[in-house]
Amino acid sequence: MSLQAIYPDDKFGVILRKASPEVTPELRMKCLDCPGKLYYLGPGNSLSNYEVHLRNRQHRFRVSSRIKGTTS
Repeated sequence: MSLQAIYPDDKFGVILRKASPEVTPELRMKCLDCPGKLYYLGPGNSLSNYEVHLRNRQHRFRVSSRIKGTTS
């Protein structure tokens, strides 16, 4: 099951980061409800680190506020 299916109200994206041609590209998750935050994948290429963020109380509050149309 995909993260979007589990968390249908959450907005997030995948960022491909490649610092230079010699460096292996890294995938990171970006939370669109919590600006300025990027999350590494892991362990391995799993999304478990990011899923911890999705369950976070402050993140859940931001998603709920966006859905209700409030900004506080």
